[in-house]
Amino acid sequence: MNIRDKHILVVSSVYPLTADDHHGTFVREAILRLQLTGAKFTVFAPSYEACKGHILDGVKVYRFRYCPKRFENLTGDGAPTKLQRQPLYLLAAASYIILGTLQLFWVCHKEKPDLLHINWPFPHGLMATPASFLFCIPMIFSFHGAELMLSNRFSFVVHILRWLLPITTGVTANSSFTCGLIRKLYDGPVSIIPYGLTVEAKPPQERLAKEVPRLLFVGRLDERKGLQYLLEALPLVLAKQPVRLRVVGKGILEQEIKSQCNTMNLDDVVEFLGFVSKEELAIEYARCDIFVLPAIVDSKGDTEGLGVVIIEALAHQKPVIASAVGGIVDVIESGLTGLLVPQKDPQALAQAILTVLADANGAAQMGRNGLQDVQTRFSWSRIVPLWQSVFSTALGAASLDSLSTTVAEK
Repeated sequence: MNIRDKHILVVSSVYPLTADDHHGTFVREAILRLQLTGAKFTVFAPSYEACKGHILDGVKVYRFRYCPKRFENLTGDGAPTKLQRQPLYLLAAASYIILGTLQLFWVCHKEKPDLLHINWPFPHGLMATPASFLFCIPMIFSFHGAELMLSNRFSFVVHILRWLLPITTGVTANSSFTCGLIRKLYDGPVSIIPYGLTVEAKPPQERLAKEVPRLLFVGRLDERKGLQYLLEALPLVLAKQPVRLRVVGKGILEQEIKSQCNTMNLDDVVEFLGFVSKEELAIEYARCDIFVLPAIVDSKGDTEGLGVVIIEALAHQKPVIASAVGGIVDVIESGLTGLLVPQKDPQALAQAILTVLADANGAAQMGRNGLQDVQTRFSWSRIVPLWQSVFSTALGAASLDSLSTTVAEK
């Protein structure tokens, strides 16, 4: 069965407020691509500082309120970090679940969707279960890694997920790393569906002879991205080779990272660009010499579930240097499309950067290999049918269950 004319309600902790908003762009992009199948999509996501529901790309986005405006920013910049730094956010988290459950129930009653697509099953699977049961709406759980890493700190999350997983009609993971975490809780079928591109790739731009090589980092400025280790590597690189680092993104550690730059006398080397538009981001990818993602397993046990920015860098034919953690190893084949280094190792980072900069032909070949790999494994032409299959299987299973119930009642 196909999904044409089926109504899918997507539940997510992050979703863009505008076309240039970077929060949850991979969720938005998947919806944009899947709209072409003829399915209808609606989004249920938390409000951010009292923002109201809206329509984006023709998709109705319900924003549920869960806190006074001042504290309604739990999501977006890393909820686990905020919970760790400010325990009062635990009250916001409890309110998020309780009020979200009630409002999701109301939205399901109003919209009558055919399927619930639950991103980050903890806590959203818990929130969606009452509506799923009472309105007989099947659920698909999509894991991104963070909720599973959270179970390392909070054992009750394990028990909740073990209870919820058997009642779903489909489970997806964004990488083999995330799938491995799911396997510790669940032995049913799991479909691995990676992220696709969220920007349109531009042709790579060659650096002029007198230009200083550019390193590029894109990501939220929080602990697990490991930017502080890249900063520690820069003096080792600068001792042998001038470079510039451009940082795209914002986050809870922004001021700490900028202070680190100042302390290390790197203000003239590192440029913080904040959030940029899709067009500007594509230009940054096209102009850089190396894309670097020094991700780590952070103090909360969290790490990269996949790393969509790496996929985007590869699509721009750029060599990637990244840490060998989480789902990153699913994307980068060290020595072929980039170099993988141990996490939290500035010396290894610096050496990898110098190695790539010293071999222009090798760097260009890595870029070509990366583009070919992305076009094969991470293209939307491959990803969309995977989602169609998961959705149609879930809808088909729900139809059979409904038919069986009807026959039994007769």
